[in-house]
Amino acid sequence: MRLPTQILLLGAILTNSARANETAPAVEPTAAPKPAASAADAPVVLEPVRVTADLWETPLEKIPASVSVYDGAALQASGVRHFGDLAGQVPNLTYTGGSSRPRYFQIRGIGENSQFEGETPDSSVAFKIDDLDFTGLGGVGSSFDVRQIEVLRGPQAGAFGANAAGGLVQIVTNSPTPYTTGFVEGSVGSDNLREVGAAAGGSLTPATPEKLMFRVAAQHGQSDGFRRNATLGRDTNARDEDFVRLKLTWNPNRLWRWDATLFYADLDNGYDEFALDNNGERTFSDQPGRDLQESVAGGLRGVYSGIESATLTTVTSVSGTDSAYSYDADWTAWRDVPPVNATDGYSGFEDIVRDRTAFSEELRLDSVPEQGGIGFVHRWTLGAFAARTDERTRYTSDYAEPGYAEQTRMNAKYRSDNLALFGQIGHDFDERNRLVLGLRGEGVSQDGSITSVTTGGAPLSFSPDYNDVLAGGKLTFEHDFAPGRLAYASVARGYRGGGVNLDRKIVVGTDPLSFETETLWNYELGARGRWLDSRLNGGLALFYTDRRNTQFRNAVGAGNSYRFFTDNGDDASVYGLEAELDYALVEHLHAFANAATMRSSFETFRYTSGASEQGGELPNTPDYGFTLGLRYQPPKGVFGRVELVARDDYLESLGHQERRSAHEVVNASIGYAWTRWSVSLWARNLLDEDYDKRVFYFANTPAAWNAGIDSRYTSRADPRQVGLTARYDF
Repeated sequence: MRLPTQILLLGAILTNSARANETAPAVEPTAAPKPAASAADAPVVLEPVRVTADLWETPLEKIPASVSVYDGAALQASGVRHFGDLAGQVPNLTYTGGSSRPRYFQIRGIGENSQFEGETPDSSVAFKIDDLDFTGLGGVGSSFDVRQIEVLRGPQAGAFGANAAGGLVQIVTNSPTPYTTGFVEGSVGSDNLREVGAAAGGSLTPATPEKLMFRVAAQHGQSDGFRRNATLGRDTNARDEDFVRLKLTWNPNRLWRWDATLFYADLDNGYDEFALDNNGERTFSDQPGRDLQESVAGGLRGVYSGIESATLTTVTSVSGTDSAYSYDADWTAWRDVPPVNATDGYSGFEDIVRDRTAFSEELRLDSVPEQGGIGFVHRWTLGAFAARTDERTRYTSDYAEPGYAEQTRMNAKYRSDNLALFGQIGHDFDERNRLVLGLRGEGVSQDGSITSVTTGGAPLSFSPDYNDVLAGGKLTFEHDFAPGRLAYASVARGYRGGGVNLDRKIVVGTDPLSFETETLWNYELGARGRWLDSRLNGGLALFYTDRRNTQFRNAVGAGNSYRFFTDNGDDASVYGLEAELDYALVEHLHAFANAATMRSSFETFRYTSGASEQGGELPNTPDYGFTLGLRYQPPKGVFGRVELVARDDYLESLGHQERRSAHEVVNASIGYAWTRWSVSLWARNLLDEDYDKRVFYFANTPAAWNAGIDSRYTSRADPRQVGLTARYDF
């Protein structure tokens, strides 16, 4: 690992600048500098950071859980354009490449890493934008006009049940305001990056500003995608993305509040990243793939406060997503008539088109703080939840080699229904000690059907289904050992609901058509708070997760002829530590750090087919990861940030023993803010570190798979990108 001189030089510049302007030590919130409208403007008092994704919205310093919160404005100033840019520095969160934007996330080793033709939607790590659920569709995770990003680690059984066995990522966007506000922003950068966006909000009823408020945000971005196709002589991995969001808040009277969100995203991206020589920069495909996603979603949240000592909340969301994912399976320019010296060549192209619709409704009653207690219970919540997800898949595979051609057409339908009752109660033993108990009961029902026809083969058709009733919950003891300092101990029971397998090549009678529910027991000790006159802020969590009837996704085959299914193994476990610190060195200058470690193991087991998996380390559980950085953020003038992000190597999947490479990445930014303007120069992966974001291990030529000779193939993570962002606030 190397610590570049650029970090030391920039750190010295920022430190000298801070000391020159020092007046008194103070703790600054994590936020990018915002220019004042005028010298006469009143000072802005920032509210404490609050975690909104938990069942009870709570100030960060008081939440008894392992949580990371990232300020949206600071992320924008440092060059984070998308949650995928941030994912590498979130403690014990990993992500899987293989798409134009990261879609699939794992927390503490729990989560899926793909959704190929035989895999049902991912629901192990929930991914939400406000009240809208985009789990498994993380490509929509733009950080434009975002207030904060929250990551909750560990099973969130009480609030989200089967949809968040590993944890939750929530993007919280900026809300409507009763006064006019907004900004315009533009960015240019290497890889032909071009972005432009604007956001504005205010009141639609000037006489009563808070009665009807709005905020609208729109962004367009393009780039070449860090790859060049040498065969076609053009950029086939480019990105072309649009995001639009409208939020409305209506307060018709003192008893009701309504918040509505409309969201639209259009990702028209290429996907062409792998090459047989693993060069990481050029591809040679003659049929480059695509990664398209068009999503339309809406959410409506209503809060009624006319009930004595309680509030009623209703949250409704609906979404529709059309997506297409395809790739050149042979990664070469081999065609139907290959050259004489390419007798080992073949041509393969895979295309997966999906239509997904989702609906959910939640009703809940919450006690009013300090008023709604009932005897022993000082705070309570009671709720019900219902959701339905429908997905249709159309899959096409075209394959050819000298003297032989094969084509597969598959249609699949999938439906999932969830119905849950949940509740949470809290008891205060005294002002410093509390006990919280949450319970959730959930019915899960899945069914599907598949029809598949392959050239020269018999049609395949089957209709699996799965039903189960699940129970989970959490028991937490909280202790305030000093003002602003919390310690907690918790035991949580989470679950990953069972489901069905749908694949074009599944062997009925050998491979499982369904799989069973996995249960997780998570034990956690933690502390968070403020020390040294509030100059030091942070948190620490120790955890142990006991996984039973563990679910494993498996792929069997070679070349472009794989079959996919999920099966159950035996017990597995993960334990580790997560820590985050922020220290005010002098006024406006902060040092920050996070560190995480994991150890994992699973027991030897046999798949339903009879094949065995030897016990060992679980995938997606790196031994360590850490971030070290400096941040200088005055209200105006020079500002800057530099950070070193590191992660150990780790196992990619159980299908092979190949590991993602360890890496150390440097990100940096420096800028200047005045009046209503700010300009920042930023760099992601400043030293152009070469590391992996997806690893495969298989034979990708007919001769190799006939001989059983597998090879390692990698897709490189994004190389260095430098950009300039200008912003005008109004």
